[in-house]
Amino acid sequence: MKYSTLAFGLGASLLLAGLLRADPAPAFTTTASGLKYAITTHGTGPQPAAGQVVLARYAGFLPDGKEFDRSPAGEAPFAFTLGRGQVIKGWDEGFALLHVGDKATFVIPPELAYGDKQRGPIPPNSTLRFEVELAGLQDRALADLLRETIDTAGLDAAKAKFAEARAAKFAGLYVGEGQLNALGYHYLGKVGQLPAALAVLGWNVELFPHSGNVYDSYGEALLKNGDTDAARQAYEKSLALDPTNKNAAKVLAELKAAAESPEGKAQLEARQQLDDAMSAAFEAADKGQFDLPALHAKVAGFLTRYPQDPSAGEFVNNLFYYAEAVDLKAAEAEWPAFAQHPNNKVRELAAQKLQLAELIKVPLDLKFTAADGRPVDLAKLRGKVVLVDFWATWCGPCVEEIPNVVATYGQYHDRGFEIVGISFDQAPDPAKPAKRQKTAEQVLAFTQAHGMPWPQFYDGTYWANPFGQKYGIRAIPAMFLLDQDGMVVSTNARGPKLAQEVKRLLKL
Repeated sequence: MKYSTLAFGLGASLLLAGLLRADPAPAFTTTASGLKYAITTHGTGPQPAAGQVVLARYAGFLPDGKEFDRSPAGEAPFAFTLGRGQVIKGWDEGFALLHVGDKATFVIPPELAYGDKQRGPIPPNSTLRFEVELAGLQDRALADLLRETIDTAGLDAAKAKFAEARAAKFAGLYVGEGQLNALGYHYLGKVGQLPAALAVLGWNVELFPHSGNVYDSYGEALLKNGDTDAARQAYEKSLALDPTNKNAAKVLAELKAAAESPEGKAQLEARQQLDDAMSAAFEAADKGQFDLPALHAKVAGFLTRYPQDPSAGEFVNNLFYYAEAVDLKAAEAEWPAFAQHPNNKVRELAAQKLQLAELIKVPLDLKFTAADGRPVDLAKLRGKVVLVDFWATWCGPCVEEIPNVVATYGQYHDRGFEIVGISFDQAPDPAKPAKRQKTAEQVLAFTQAHGMPWPQFYDGTYWANPFGQKYGIRAIPAMFLLDQDGMVVSTNARGPKLAQEVKRLLKL
């Protein structure tokens, strides 16, 4: 849930009057911002503070009284961290006024809700009513606690913190599988942080033993650590829990081949060495210190020795991805070098990139109707700097990048910066249910909860996403940054680079 500013005029006032007449019992208090709230049931618990995790139950209503959203009955309450912009302004302000156990009515004017934008079933300029309950508080998220401890005091201190939290049954902590998985991959991609990744992903297995995804992630860390037997067991468990997991099946086949011959073992070891080099390159790229020729030489050397290695495409894809994170022009020079490679997947990747090179010689062409009904046409955004964000709710690095994207949007949107999201989420399939599947409504609920007010393309086709196919997207997040003429200036504008480039392009 997010916001955009809009004056609270007479029309909105009349709508508000209608809402209040529909429920005359509460005595409303109006805050300086324009939020109206009434506590209908008084609880006896504490009042939340910024940084705490709020557990909320709610129902949301349009000005005509029609319900547009409700927290699912029988499930855990909706959780968000107070004061971090993860929800609309009216919620951040309103819940800060409550105590645990309070039930309340919020009447939220447009400037504290979704402003003049259509948000799914919510019309522009809507004054919204929420019936809410502050069901509980947790002091902080477990993933945040672990990351802060590892980064400031080290892994041993984090192990002690985790043991202490587990002994206390994680009292006061919000424990989320996705948050822990993202944290594990955060350390898996950093040089010298493999022990931290193993610890975090191992804890995730302990906490969520019925998730195939956590075993898959843990298996990757174990394999990187050289513990092939334990990795095999983790991947087998992952595949047993989720038979659709193609990655687990692929890795298990590779481990079997390595166990059956010395040549297979040598190939596996060489693959692991190159994988470590890729991790180092990722960290260097993140700091703008990427040695592209050195990594190119390592990838080319491995592919010369093992041209049909199952991970050949992945390594080349990562080489392209890291190169684009630093400099698009330098990356473009890499693409032709693999166009004639004997490996089909490598040739296909190079061909897609060469196709992209042709497509970005002209302003980017992208037009669709967003999941919430808004029309999107990049041609009509000429004169603005635009980020086209290829992402998914299941993508850990994508979710980790959201606060940075939201902050950049908040800082520069009023100065001419727009964002368009392209979701790679997969539509639910009753015949092949999987944890990553989400409806359009669930994706929109996710974006609302994370403060992402920009339009989202959704068709539920996963990696067959037509825009992903057109532009050769093989890894996400892929963040295409367009200048005011609609020309692509970066295909991987992540981290601090995003705000720096937006500011430069806006000539601020």
